[in-house]
Amino acid sequence: MSNERLSRALRHRMDLTVAVATLTTTLAAAGCTSGYEALGTHTARVLINGEEIADQRPIRCEQVQWVWFIESLEQTPGFTVQVHTGDTIQARLVRIDTLGGFTGSAWDASATAPAVEVDAEVMEGTFIITGTAKGFYHDDPGETATATFEIRTDC
Repeated sequence: MSNERLSRALRHRMDLTVAVATLTTTLAAAGCTSGYEALGTHTARVLINGEEIADQRPIRCEQVQWVWFIESLEQTPGFTVQVHTGDTIQARLVRIDTLGGFTGSAWDASATAPAVEVDAEVMEGTFIITGTAKGFYHDDPGETATATFEIRTDC
């Protein structure tokens, strides 16, 4: 083998070694990162009746035209939110499933269901959805009840 061919083969091998080392370091760093941030997944902070749910829920955010669909990756316990953006920001629907011992929903229907309310705002890139949902508590599922909620996320 000529010196030139040997030199090229060694350079190619060295480039491959550097690429593998870089990939290994990147994967090791991502593996050491805690939580869903390693995967680029967003989370949401959820409060039911002013009490924060212990762990932040990993979520998926999708925008279709002016409507944002925000939902926890786990359906139970979890939630689904629809927020219309544009000239005005308006929460359209919130569904809560087994969070804080409560399951229920809220929608934009102040005239038809005054006990149910939902509001949304976006402050510094963070969605803040608040309101009162109608549903039931799991310790007394036969009794209709309401619960206040707050959901914050940075889709």
